Amino acid sequence: MGLIRATIRHALSALRGRDLALWAAGITFFAALAVVPVLLLALRGAAELFGADLVLGGARLLAGALPDAQRPGPALELLATSALDASWWVLASALLPASLYGEGLRRGLAQLAGEPAGAKTGWLGRLGFLPVIVVSPLLLAAPLAAAPLVAPQYRAGGWSAVWGVVVSFHVDWVALSVAICLVFLATGPSALTRAHAVAGGFAVGAVLTGFLHGFLLFLAIPVDWAFPFAGLRVVGAVAALGLWAYLLHVVLLLGYRVLLSFRAVRDRGGVVS
Repeated sequence: MGLIRATIRHALSALRGRDLALWAAGITFFAALAVVPVLLLALRGAAELFGADLVLGGARLLAGALPDAQRPGPALELLATSALDASWWVLASALLPASLYGEGLRRGLAQLAGEPAGAKTGWLGRLGFLPVIVVSPLLLAAPLAAAPLVAPQYRAGGWSAVWGVVVSFHVDWVALSVAICLVFLATGPSALTRAHAVAGGFAVGAVLTGFLHGFLLFLAIPVDWAFPFAGLRVVGAVAALGLWAYLLHVVLLLGYRVLLSFRAVRDRGGVVS
């Protein structure tokens, strides 16, 4: 307990006077440019590895199980169909915007690690994000393969829905945690040991997976996202998704800061200066 308290004190001290909100917003900007290209590449890769039926069938099942209040299902099906219909030239061109996510992550994590930004920061982040892009088809195939088990439970409601959440949480947790471990090890600066990066990646992944499942509850709330934007539905949807992406990146940065502080406290024998 003493080590945990010392780590929290160190993390709070390290964040004092630092603009965490701005760094999370910066990553969210890069993510807005990259998330669709990343998903297109992951979906197409999953189709090439395991067949188009897995991607289309899984996407349709998940789309049908999502809450109806905001009608996210058609967008999910359209994304899967677009990934399978895209030409190889389109997919090749998607690599550049997809890699921008790595630049945003590198810049945000480097700020927390106290590493000054240089001319190579962006390219180091983009190249370091390539392992995530490479394994993304395998990671995305896991929840798609679990869709025939999870989707009926979600639609059934009651305790069946709870069981569906338990199953989907663990499947998504493993997939997301592997991606976060790769981000900590390859995309971000070399500020963590391999053991800390892996253990911390799964710990942060658990929290982020919980937030993603909370987003499903958010989708179930019958609130008009477009109301503050004069009824412009696309603007309202983008704003709502951007807000959740921002919150996810705040959690990611906080988790990374705690890992950095844990290592610092351990190196000092549990003493916070």
